[in-house]
Amino acid sequence: MEKNEAIQIVIEAVKGYIDDENVPVNAETVLLGNNAVVDSIGLVNLIVDIESALAEKDIEVTLTSEDAMSRRKSPFRSVDTLSDYIIELSA
Repeated sequence: MEKNEAIQIVIEAVKGYIDDENVPVNAETVLLGNNAVVDSIGLVNLIVDIESALAEKDIEVTLTSEDAMSRRKSPFRSVDTLSDYIIELSA
């Protein structure tokens, strides 16, 4: 999977959870922590939606593994870091 494709999948999923259309969503958009565009429940739903979108492309990954949760830096920090994690898992 190409980086741009992974970013677009994440961006489209994030846009589905943002109530304000004026909030820009791009690779730097924060998903976890201060200034996050989704809350914790939204993040869980977002992950499910991303996994479903990937499955439609015949890419079967589980984003919420023990590895993801135990990393020093969470792969869920931003659109960019989550996209990198998706690429890592799908390789």
